[in-house]
Amino acid sequence: MVAMIVLASAVHKYVDLKTKGTVPGETDKQIGERQDALDRRITDIQDILIAIDEKLHWKN
Repeated sequence: MVAMIVLASAVHKYVDLKTKGTVPGETDKQIGERQDALDRRITDIQDILIAIDEKLHWKN
C-alpha cells in the first residue's frame, strides 16, 4: 500500500518536472489543467489506500 503511494508521488513529481520546459502559453495552460486533474486523482487514490490500510490494521 505504501509502495503505491510512493510510486504515485514519484510519477507525479516526474510529470511535474517534465512539464516545466518551454511550452507555448495555451499548451502550458492545458498541461497545467491535466496535471491538476492527475494530482486530484492521485490524492483520491492515496486517500483510498490509506483507508484500506487502516481497515486492515484494525482487523489485526
